[in-house]
Amino acid sequence: MIIGNPHASFAYYLPTAPLIPDNWHYTQPDAVATLIALNGNHWRKIFTIMAKISAVGEDWRGYRDQVLLKQNELLCIGGTELMANAKIHLIAGQVAAKCLGLTMSASDIRAQHLTAQNKSINAMTLPSSQGQHCLLTPYLDYRQYPNQLIALTRQHLAVP
Repeated sequence: MIIGNPHASFAYYLPTAPLIPDNWHYTQPDAVATLIALNGNHWRKIFTIMAKISAVGEDWRGYRDQVLLKQNELLCIGGTELMANAKIHLIAGQVAAKCLGLTMSASDIRAQHLTAQNKSINAMTLPSSQGQHCLLTPYLDYRQYPNQLIALTRQHLAVP
């Protein structure tokens, strides 16, 4: 299931989908707000972390409420392969990684390990990912993905 712009440069891979109302479309002005209202605080946190990673500049709130999913992001729920158009792949949690057939050992020399507050991200180089970023991240929840790790992710991706 794809939620958001299918031509997005950021692809976020998660194992479960939010509830989506009938006639909902990612281009609607209140698309994210509608999903948050229907799905509650859990999805508000997910969309907030996505906005903090993807937003250019510091206004992640405005980005989340007005831009998220419309231009540069998509959610791939239960994906079994990486989205071909995306340049940045953020695989959130072990369940999503397993669906994609991605595994990583601590000794994997193709990976760069980024750590903050005892939480880590693995930046992988895949044979078919020339010019792309592929990050195995914690699930998009503040307990697992704190602000310091979000800042490290942005720095790695060179998001201004």
